[in-house]
Amino acid sequence: MIGITAFSAAIPAYRVARDTIAAAWESRSLGGRLAAHRFDEDSLTLAASAAQDCLATLPGGSAGGLYFATTTAPFLERLNAGLIAAILDLPPDARTADFGNSLRAGLFALGAATDAVAAGRSDNILVAAADTRAAAAGGDEEQNYGDAAAAIAIGKDHVLAEIVTRGGVSDDFLETVRRDRDPYVTSFASKFTTDRGYARSMAAAIRKNLQNAQLEPVQISKLVLSSPDKGAHLALAKKLGFQPAQVQDTAWEQIGVTGTPMPLLLLAAALESAKPGDYLLLAGHGDGAGAMILRATEALAKYRPRVTFAAQLAAGIEFRSYAKWRKSCDYLREQGETLEISNIFYAKEESQNVRLRGVECGHCGTRQLQHQRLCPKCSKSDAIKEVPLARTGVVFTFSVDQLFPSPFPPTATAVVDLEGGGRIFCEVVDCAPDTVRIGLPVELTIRRLKEGGGLHHYYWKCRPKRF
Repeated sequence: MIGITAFSAAIPAYRVARDTIAAAWESRSLGGRLAAHRFDEDSLTLAASAAQDCLATLPGGSAGGLYFATTTAPFLERLNAGLIAAILDLPPDARTADFGNSLRAGLFALGAATDAVAAGRSDNILVAAADTRAAAAGGDEEQNYGDAAAAIAIGKDHVLAEIVTRGGVSDDFLETVRRDRDPYVTSFASKFTTDRGYARSMAAAIRKNLQNAQLEPVQISKLVLSSPDKGAHLALAKKLGFQPAQVQDTAWEQIGVTGTPMPLLLLAAALESAKPGDYLLLAGHGDGAGAMILRATEALAKYRPRVTFAAQLAAGIEFRSYAKWRKSCDYLREQGETLEISNIFYAKEESQNVRLRGVECGHCGTRQLQHQRLCPKCSKSDAIKEVPLARTGVVFTFSVDQLFPSPFPPTATAVVDLEGGGRIFCEVVDCAPDTVRIGLPVELTIRRLKEGGGLHHYYWKCRPKRF
């Protein structure tokens, strides 16, 4: 049996109300709010967060591969999946690959992972999808595009939802386009686009999978559809003979249209409430459409995601200023090329700064993040070994700095005592600085730190523990 062995969703902590956007342009508000990434987040950090949560619930705690799907990859010539695999501290022989250029990239990655598992080349391949698509200021797309990520693990053991059938159709149709020189997505939104670019391809893919599985619409417990807007998926479901109660809510009012991760994100949400024996039909659009039918197994009843989709949906910190929100997206880029690093130094520090591996003394058990040959406690040097450090802990001490360069001062920084030993000094994010306290349970999350030397530089920060 091949199918889903773990899943997770990752929604940024911040939201921007559509009323706030509309007020800035004296235009019509579409209502609700969008999930919006912080200035130190991008599609890679969101995908890494989702993958880390997914990995935490995967039997064995490790995976044989990591596939990354996005249309907004931070690196155009560097394997983004390879960096995420290092952040997750996956073994060197883990399969890694990037999938992009289409909103269906997440479904392509799921198919490739399924094929790899079926061929016996690997087991438990993580598929992480994320997008932070930017729209030109003042248009309807600015009120439509939200940011998010999701991760799905594909394997053979402890399967939560078996893959029954999958397939799709291709259509080189102009719906949304972004050239290599464009900062924003060009949208060809219209009734014709919805009918031809979305509904026709999605209907063909869905009917094909229903036929292959020998199922009728009434037998589907949950219909999971990506959508280009607030209601196109509902019109499509009705046309195909599905009832509104069967359709998974897209959460458009709370987070918007999230692009590449949207099918996987909504699948994670649907699986949270699915019951053993339920059939789920997943379909996503983009340059055609792809679909997949899954059947929930008995194992799903006992599975609990690390952080639920519903809990993340209900939370949120509001961006109250439109100008600050827009300007913050370019904050790190505007700081200039301030940091350069050689690949020699990067390779030397990768284990510590990317994989979060520290050292442990074999005599007294003292752990620390900084790699050194002498134990700071017992002063012995003959039993120092490298170990992975925990990514959760508590605040040992902290400070709130009004002068630290940031688009949203003040900035809270903390010394964190990691579970099992070791300390790290880092910024505290995704909370108001006045809520930070000694003893606050936190978890580490990878974020952008600097720009420079032709690189995006990432490092660990911490946020309040989400469960």
